[in-house]
Amino acid sequence: MNRIRHILPALLVAALLPLAGASADIDPQRLYLAANGQIPWQSLSPEEQDALREYRREWDRYEPARQQRIREGARRFQSLPPEKRREIRRKREEYERLSPEERRRLREEYRRRHK
Repeated sequence: MNRIRHILPALLVAALLPLAGASADIDPQRLYLAANGQIPWQSLSPEEQDALREYRREWDRYEPARQQRIREGARRFQSLPPEKRREIRRKREEYERLSPEERRRLREEYRRRHK
């Protein structure tokens, strides 16, 4: 069964690749990413792309599980009331103004508290 799970994405790409030459809309890299469980950037809705724009450059390099976690976080954020989203943005801006040392210290403190 594991062998089939590893072969199936390759077969899917091989089957769909000839179609890529027939249509300018089909990108072989996107087919490959989708066949391997990744979420191609172009498959995200415009709202998701806007919410995740800071991840754009590296998106296709992320593991599928990481893509899904980031995407779920964006969905949760968008479902929050506007006041809560503003508060989160404000806290993030405060965090971004911290020095690298202060950020490291806060991350360590967070890890200790959430073990």
